[in-house]
Amino acid sequence: MKKRLKQLAMVTAVTSMALGGANAVFAEEVLRFATWNSSENLAILQEISKRFEAANPGVKVQVESYGDGYDKKLIAAFGAGNPPDVMYMWNYPKYYKSLMPLDELMARDAESMDLEDIPAGLINTTRIEGKAYGIPAGFTTHVVFYNKDMFTAADVAEPKTGWTWSDLREKAAQFRDKGSKTYGFAVEAKPDPYDYEQFFWSNGTRFIAEDGSSVDGYMNSPEAVEVLTMFAEMAKNEEATVLGIGDSTSGSALFKGSKLAMFQSAMWSKGGIDKAGINYGVAMLPAFGDKPVHSSIGASAMSVAKATKNPELAWEFVKFYASPEAVKLRENDLPIRTSVAEEMNLTADPIYKPFFEMLALSDRESNAFLKHKNWSKIQTNLERAIEATMIEKGNAKKHLDSAVARSKRHLK
Repeated sequence: MKKRLKQLAMVTAVTSMALGGANAVFAEEVLRFATWNSSENLAILQEISKRFEAANPGVKVQVESYGDGYDKKLIAAFGAGNPPDVMYMWNYPKYYKSLMPLDELMARDAESMDLEDIPAGLINTTRIEGKAYGIPAGFTTHVVFYNKDMFTAADVAEPKTGWTWSDLREKAAQFRDKGSKTYGFAVEAKPDPYDYEQFFWSNGTRFIAEDGSSVDGYMNSPEAVEVLTMFAEMAKNEEATVLGIGDSTSGSALFKGSKLAMFQSAMWSKGGIDKAGINYGVAMLPAFGDKPVHSSIGASAMSVAKATKNPELAWEFVKFYASPEAVKLRENDLPIRTSVAEEMNLTADPIYKPFFEMLALSDRESNAFLKHKNWSKIQTNLERAIEATMIEKGNAKKHLDSAVARSKRHLK
């Protein structure tokens, strides 16, 4: 949870704006807004609140920064019956029963909000049992960053649209240099399962049944075994270095130090890569043969507490965050609105374009944690299987079968 909040905090850096259009008139009201942002991002949120207050006389927005203790403090607030009115959210299985379903409000204000301008894949990340409990605030998909100078020096062709894992492996093998400790790619021994499921989806399987009833035949399917086996073979053949075993150096650090030709990550890595001065390109995730590629979507959203005393005011504040004017000003964020992305020319920019291309292909699946309340326990078994496979550089089926067997009791 802590890792995910930090990642989303990097992806969701919001900036100030004035609320446009006609506004409702509210009596003296205090609106509590909880965020995991801190430091400079907190100052931005405070400025946003001032702008919202100016547009809505009588309203006071109280910004509450919970930082790294976000989850603990939010749980305590709900437990005490005194939650914030509006809050950043991503972990809907944990909180949805205490949140206000937004479907009716979305339907009522669909035209004024221009909801068709927000990709369905983003809104789907907020759905539990078919109901939406948030409006997207920021997102990232996953891509492959590659070092253009290293590709040129090695006389290796840059990735092209429609490339496959076979293509990536062929390219990666050409960068291995033991003397300089250089690799073509990196694979994770201890990945975040939230993101790792994208590889299962892209190979035609998933962690758990769509209805959450079973992991057998999914987590240990032939397609799942193929994914882990491929990464293990890449490590064994030295087409990739393994992260998370022994040396604690991150993939990001290796890439920024020109020790890694290709690095699979998301928007939260871009800022550091920019600062490192790397001459880089961005490619879509590779496909497993001719199967449709799919990315995990890291999305944060604005949610409303079911216990709020002023749902209309809370909803106005949520709409404020989704307005085109606000979206344009979020400097370290990918625009949640298609029109804004196009207006800012991001969908044509070769660095940003792959992120949006991956989003367009990634609305077919929902993450495993949305499908079963005990997923956190189940995923521990999956994590052990992935790590064991990478340590042994093989035996994926044995380890995945073991994970399935250990997980069955959590499905009851």
